[in-house]
Amino acid sequence: MKRLIWNRHIRIVLKHVAGWFCIAAGILMLITPGQGLLTILLGILLLADEIPFFGRIRDRLQRKFPRATDYLHHMKAKLRAKFHSEDKKFKRTGNHG
Repeated sequence: MKRLIWNRHIRIVLKHVAGWFCIAAGILMLITPGQGLLTILLGILLLADEIPFFGRIRDRLQRKFPRATDYLHHMKAKLRAKFHSEDKKFKRTGNHG
């Protein structure tokens, strides 16, 4: 049980670090060459489950751009299914390295 709790906390911390890094890098990319808005959006999406302000921004974007949201959900499910099936196959065959 302790391992499950520990993994959950590590995942939350990593999401926060990655989200805030994306937002900071995106702001920096607004004044330098790069995809600043896209990087800020990625940071907002990473933090949306943990921080209510970013969750409201995500909800507003989902209402404003429903087709893009549907596409992203479809791609997320597709990637999750692909990696989940590979993970099962890896565990089943016992190829641990």
